[in-house]
Amino acid sequence: MRRLLFCALAAGLFILGFAGRAAAYPQFQFSSGTTRCSQCHFDPAGGGLITAWGRDESADTISRGGDGAFLHGVWTPPSWVALGADVRLAGLYNNAGGYLAPEWDFFPMQADAYARFAFGEQVSLYLEGGIRGDTRPPDSSVGGQLSTLGDRFISTDHYLMWRAGATGAYLRIGRFYAPYGLRFVEHIFYVQRYTGFDIYNQTYNLSGGYVSEDWELHVTAFTPPPTSFPDQLQSVGQRESGGAVYGEKRFNGMAMVGLQARIGTNSEMTRYQGGAVGKVWLEPAKLLLLGEGDFTRQVVTVGSGSAGVNQFVSYLGGTFFPVRGLMAGVAYERYQSDLSLSGTGLNAADVEVNYFPSAHFELLAFGRYQFFGPSANDPATASMFMLQFHYYL
Repeated sequence: MRRLLFCALAAGLFILGFAGRAAAYPQFQFSSGTTRCSQCHFDPAGGGLITAWGRDESADTISRGGDGAFLHGVWTPPSWVALGADVRLAGLYNNAGGYLAPEWDFFPMQADAYARFAFGEQVSLYLEGGIRGDTRPPDSSVGGQLSTLGDRFISTDHYLMWRAGATGAYLRIGRFYAPYGLRFVEHIFYVQRYTGFDIYNQTYNLSGGYVSEDWELHVTAFTPPPTSFPDQLQSVGQRESGGAVYGEKRFNGMAMVGLQARIGTNSEMTRYQGGAVGKVWLEPAKLLLLGEGDFTRQVVTVGSGSAGVNQFVSYLGGTFFPVRGLMAGVAYERYQSDLSLSGTGLNAADVEVNYFPSAHFELLAFGRYQFFGPSANDPATASMFMLQFHYYL
């Protein structure tokens, strides 16, 4: 009874003011000595609230030191509950052209809380939520009207899961991202924005799979939140129903290859997409190479007929770990909205430096140069630079 009351109280706290999004650092697979993303996260595909193993890794291998435990070890929750929170503050320089450019801003980017309740060894309830990050000042637009904390509350992840153990089969139902692709903290990467995994675009899913030491498989059926749901439970972007599958094979604790496919459809459009993910850890060089590529066939319904277009999106990057607590990465991205037409490509070059001075703390510098336009000889450009301070409880 006390456990049920504790769950109800924690759920109430979420409803009163916290909600959020799941994110992960795919760069830490292999580079930290951990081969499975689910070793550090309760999510069987990685992302979201971190496990006791993940907290230990954050102190022992990822940051310069400290105590990675909840509340820095001052208080330990009961064994059947895991708690956490993320706060990010950001300063932004953005130059996208136009009479308002360049723009400067400072804003709270993330305020999320997490709770996981275990009912025995195999059943758990996961709740995640937070405040939508928003730099827009109050005005008459939809974004501008999200001015109060109540308006900006969103619960993006909440699910019930049965799981045989740290490895083995699992089944879960609720709201989360279907396992697919590289799941970066920064949502602006093309491989997330243009494959159905943009920020606040979580769906309601029935998902199952199997995780072993050197391979895993995830299969998901998904649908958007019903329109009758309140705004705090709605998603952003394309409202699609369909299915996704992701499989990963790992090699010698230093490399992996993943294959994936997804079908999403609504009354106006159907997207068929498939692709691959890869990582290679070069221990002598302290360098992790990672990439993703996806082809999409987008079919749009036009009256009684249809029209189709082929698209491609990709990410290729490398992350260097010169010393403990520091990682620096560069990446190249490309998205082409129509492979049959020249001048429809969108390209970006990224530079990112992450410093973890102590467990629970992160400083991040991120820069992006984006170029696109009617031809490669006369591209339009945009640039962005961001500084972040990240703290997790």
